[in-house]
Amino acid sequence: MRSLIPFEGLFGDTVLDDFFNNAPVGYQEYKGLPKVDIEDFKDRYEVTCDMPGFKKDEVHVTYENGVLSISAKKSTEDDGKEHNYIRRERMTTTFQRQFAVKDIEETQISAALTDGVLTIKLPKKDLTIAKAAHHIEIG
Repeated sequence: MRSLIPFEGLFGDTVLDDFFNNAPVGYQEYKGLPKVDIEDFKDRYEVTCDMPGFKKDEVHVTYENGVLSISAKKSTEDDGKEHNYIRRERMTTTFQRQFAVKDIEETQISAALTDGVLTIKLPKKDLTIAKAAHHIEIG
């Protein structure tokens, strides 16, 4: 298929590369967001997020007021050495995603980053424990 796309530059630049670089801003930002799966188990929700190249200290996960937030920042700042790049596409990357997730046992949330995949386990509150009815006296 790639042979059908006209060659326009050095190291594989194509018409499609330029097309996606000039896409509307909303699309450019969306395509850079990591992909997320959210699975509903009987006792928990499990969020799986692709985070290739990120280290644990570059990823931040918070849960506040029923909102799960995942954010990360990766910097490819210069290391002080002189470089002679022919092409440079890696750059500083920052993103944040938020999801409304209600009725969670906040103190039991766990997260792990293994082989570029972030897994967050959000245990559900046990809503089957019914409180006894509160009797209200009529005066």
